[in-house]
Amino acid sequence: FDISATKLQDSPQIAKFWREHGKDVVEDSATRLYASMGSGIHSRFEAANAANANVLMEKRFLWDFAHPIEGNDPLTVSAQIDTYDFKTKTLADLKTVSAWKLVMKDYDSFEKQLNLGAYLMKQNGFEVDALQVYALCRDWSKARQNESNYPMQPIQVVDMPLWTEDEQLAYITERLELHFGEGEKSCSDKEMWKKDGSYAVKDVKKKRALRVLPTIEKAKNWIASQGLEGKSGISIEERPATYMRCDNYCAFGAMGVCEQFNTREEDKDVR
Repeated sequence: FDISATKLQDSPQIAKFWREHGKDVVEDSATRLYASMGSGIHSRFEAANAANANVLMEKRFLWDFAHPIEGNDPLTVSAQIDTYDFKTKTLADLKTVSAWKLVMKDYDSFEKQLNLGAYLMKQNGFEVDALQVYALCRDWSKARQNESNYPMQPIQVVDMPLWTEDEQLAYITERLELHFGEGEKSCSDKEMWKKDGSYAVKDVKKKRALRVLPTIEKAKNWIASQGLEGKSGISIEERPATYMRCDNYCAFGAMGVCEQFNTREEDKDVR
């Protein structure tokens, strides 16, 4: 296949790097801990349902789509499902997540992945009437289970919206255009896991900032409002934006093949 469902919904630039440089990537095994835990749990669920004729697990589906550039061969998209219940026609993904993800209801990527998988299943003759996520909270705390929005148990079943078939196809077509069309491939702030910069009002006598604000103007205004303007030991510290994925989780910046990463590093040196 040309691209998986997971990579299709992710950054076109990173998917391109994987195709071109993936064989050269070296990762620290420590960074793969949670992925290994997830794989282990998937294996146990698959083994537990091996004799269950009502459940299909770990099945890969393929389907061809028109290439966004006319004259090119069709593109094959792949989606490997976690589990499908024949009786209820429910497609579900098993996810090992932080409890915080459930508290914040951060389900956007889950919804897209499941709907993409549902579309490929339908093209292969399977009916899908419902989508769910089986969320296993790796950091669940019993002491917090009575807090607002905190999961009551370490395993939660979360219903996901099922799009119409037209909506699913439109999403896939849009993503294929971004990945394989002629447009420039670059990562968005969201794809780089950007955390905006800020300005911290500091007092030399204290370890912690007095206040952290999004702009230098707001920091100056806050100092004036507190009667601290011109006082000795008061300063404003700039905290630049950070790109968590680029700096800690993407191998291609360190490999020197990502111009976005290289340009940002050069800007740091200039500052």
